Amino acid sequence: MTQSPTQTFSLERPAAYRPRIVIVGGGFGGLYTALYLQKYRHLKQCSIRLIEPRDRFLFTPLLYEVLTEELLLWEVAPTYQNLLMGTNIQWQQDRADHIDLERQRVTLCQGDSFHYDYLVVATGAQTRQLPIPGINQHGMTFRSLEDVITVKARLDHLAQTSQPVAVTVIGAGASGVELATKVADRLGGQAQVRLVDRGNQILKPFPPGLQRQAMIALKQRNVELYLQTQVNQVGPQTVQLDHVELPSHLTLWATGAEPVPWLGTPVSTNDRGQVLVRSTLQLEDYFNVFVVGDVAAPQQLIPNTAQAAYQAAATVASNLANMTRQRQPQPFRYLHLGDMLALGKGTGGVWSFGISLGGKLGGFIRRAVYIHRLPTNHHRLKVARRALRQLGRAIWPFRRK
Repeated sequence: MTQSPTQTFSLERPAAYRPRIVIVGGGFGGLYTALYLQKYRHLKQCSIRLIEPRDRFLFTPLLYEVLTEELLLWEVAPTYQNLLMGTNIQWQQDRADHIDLERQRVTLCQGDSFHYDYLVVATGAQTRQLPIPGINQHGMTFRSLEDVITVKARLDHLAQTSQPVAVTVIGAGASGVELATKVADRLGGQAQVRLVDRGNQILKPFPPGLQRQAMIALKQRNVELYLQTQVNQVGPQTVQLDHVELPSHLTLWATGAEPVPWLGTPVSTNDRGQVLVRSTLQLEDYFNVFVVGDVAAPQQLIPNTAQAAYQAAATVASNLANMTRQRQPQPFRYLHLGDMLALGKGTGGVWSFGISLGGKLGGFIRRAVYIHRLPTNHHRLKVARRALRQLGRAIWPFRRK
């Protein structure tokens, strides 16, 4: 039997009531919801359980800096143990296997199960599969920590060879453009980097100012642009474009993602597999279940970005705080603050409220904004401190030792 969304406001709770909040998924939507809940004093004693199989949170917008050694792995991939230290969030290192909305229970792959009073589902997205022969065997993705380590090791190896090197990046969206410019800077003049896309322009949904900044960065690095071009096959050392076979010692696959399939009790979804939710990000028939991030299809059209996910996380945390006080949840209002891209080592592109900046200034602003958005004050301070030391060495390289 489904529960009415208004039931929670008429229930009488005992004075010592401690709600059980379970959060499935430790990406931007899930982790930031858990951390935002720490702002509410009356939730300090409640049970908050974060279910996430990985041992490290991945701050995906800054992954590209690892390839050029501008940032270290610990800066973009802090452990959950460190991030959650000193909080009342219990991290369960496992994957959810089934969500029973009727019984209000989440069962995990290793057999444990947990009852909840409130549930947040933030299972995120996975790499979208492409019907290109050889791409799974010979192409590399750039989404997980393992991907970052593997791609960096491969680039380090290619940088040491004296032979000409060719790198192909498939997909001219944000990830593809960022990868192409970072790879070009990492390998320098010894590599020919090509960026391939079936469409007729790069960064199609982005503002023209950012597209111009990206085109400048690609041309400065001699990245070959293949638009309206089909990838027919990927081999171990080659790539076939419109029936022309070209050398490719590294083929990177950056063509988007799809939501992780819903687990358990059937719910309404759109044609992309995203779960339909109310304006408050609650499920239609279950007032105590919120869906956040790439897996959600809210009534307001929003992008599947980290910016949208942590804004939604703040709304969900606020709504949970309201509901545990017998108050009405509020609608999620996404505010688009702008777009930012890495466009090579130390450079970037920024567009916000009609203003477009590029080059080193764009790169500096982008890095500063993302450091500010890191999950906790402690981790943010550690990364900022190292960034300031790097900046100091760049400005005053001959200071006394």
